[in-house]
Formats: sequence, structure tokens, C-alpha cells
Amino acid sequence: MGSTNNDRSASEQPGTGGHRGRRLLSSIERGDVATIRDGDLLEDLCSTVDDRPATSGWTPVMLAAAKGDDEITRLLLEAGGGIGHALPIACALGHRDVARSLIAGGADITLEDPGGMNALSFAAQAGCEDLVQDLIRAGLSVDARESNTGMTALGRAALAGHPGTVSTLLGAGAAVDHRDRRGLTPLTYAASSAHRLTCRALLEGGADPNQRCGEGRNALGAAISARAYFRLEDGSFEVRPYDEAELLPIVDLLLRWGAEVDPEGPELDRARELGYASIVKSLSEFSGEALREVA
Repeated sequence: MGSTNNDRSASEQPGTGGHRGRRLLSSIERGDVATIRDGDLLEDLCSTVDDRPATSGWTPVMLAAAKGDDEITRLLLEAGGGIGHALPIACALGHRDVARSLIAGGADITLEDPGGMNALSFAAQAGCEDLVQDLIRAGLSVDARESNTGMTALGRAALAGHPGTVSTLLGAGAAVDHRDRRGLTPLTYAASSAHRLTCRALLEGGADPNQRCGEGRNALGAAISARAYFRLEDGSFEVRPYDEAELLPIVDLLLRWGAEVDPEGPELDRARELGYASIVKSLSEFSGEALREVA
């Protein structure tokens, strides 16, 4: 016989706040609007908190936001449900309608999640351009800094490789060469993740290809030293350099946009060390006066 909600162990039963609280959380998970609206479950709304490990401390509104259920989210908000960190959750998962309802319902747009990321950073990381615009229109600063990393939404979009979101943020006035607490810029993040189109969007937006981070590395060095996670047959991951063919277009792009090459600098040494013959050739050709690309 298949298992039912009643068959779950005590550790899997959602929520505290009494029997109605557990039924409320289960109904949210199932998307059962009728039971939530027509029953007496909302009477325990404010005292109901999820206590399962993965969602410990979540309010019903946060659970509905994670499910992307805008109808239930609005129903819970109208009944006075606590918002908690529902807005960062909705933004991280790209649930625009839910996020808009939360903003309209009074969510604190500046609230960060426990890791220090704000709603705009999450929306940018998810590549949700419309949601990014919603948050900026709601009053969240386009350059809002994460408390732990000092990153902005532009850095998150660059790291995740979302050129459209990068352009949206730059159009809203984002600081293109913002340095986070490690001294890294959005262009450094894009280059180190081998996101060519994102690098181009940043360069077109005025990014300086010659800025060096706190470690002394510039965008060229970041591209040459880029690493990626590769899944192995046993399901584990291994960090390895990219194939040179993936990095060469990024190196050439940076060179055409004015990246300077020091013949005695670390970029050439690193390319030689990794056996990137074509990249070494490109760097050597541009080691004199750098040429700026003409649009």
C-alpha cells in the first residue's frame, strides 16, 4: 500500500502549532486552496512554524513562497500571516508573482537571508530581469551590498552568467566596477566563470578590464585561471581548468577591449603553465599597445 501523509514519521510531520498548524502546512504543500480557505486552519496561522530540518523556523507564508503558489501566499497575507524571509526565498526561486504579492503585502525589501544575501541579489542570481526591475522600482538600491560578502546584484548576475540581467542592472545605474570585500569586480567574476557574453555586456557597460583585485589578479588572469566543476561517473565532482577553446574567445574579447598585457606579467606565465598555446600567442601579440574594439 502506498504511503499517505498520515503514514509519515513524526520527524517528517510538518510544523508546530497544534493539529491545525500541521494540517495548514500540509495543505500549503499540496496547494489545497479550498481546505485552507474553507476550513478553520487559519485560526492557528500566527502560531504555526515549520520544524522540519530543511525548513525549520519557516512560517506558512515562507513555505507558500517557496512553492511558488501566489494564490495561497495572498490568502495567508490577507489573514495576517508572518512574512519572515519569504521575499528572499521567492526571489531566489524566480517566483515573480509571489514576490510582487509579498512586496504589496508589506515585505521588507531590504531584509537579508541568514547568509547575508538580499532579495535583489537572489533575483539577479536567478536571472529574473522583470523581478530585478520590480525590486528596484519598489525602492531597493541597485547597489545594495550583501552584509557578508560586500557583493552587489551585478556581481551575482555576472557570476551566474546572465548577460540580460547584467544589462538591466547597468541600465538602472549599477556601479559597473564595484569591488566586494575580496576586491573582486563583476567582470572578474564573469571572466573567472568563463561567461563570454556576460563579459561583453559588462565591457559594453564601461567595465575596466585592467582593474586588479585584492589578490592582484585582473580579468585576463581570472579568465586564464578559470575553473569549473565536472561531474565524474561516480557522481562526485572534480574541479578542473576549462578547455582552452572555451577560454580563448574571452581572452581575445578582453584584449580587444583594452586589457593590457605585461610581457613579464603573471598572465603569460599562467597561460604557459597550463599549456594554453593559443592564449599565449594572443597575449604575446597584444603585449604592445592594447587595441580597443570599435563597435
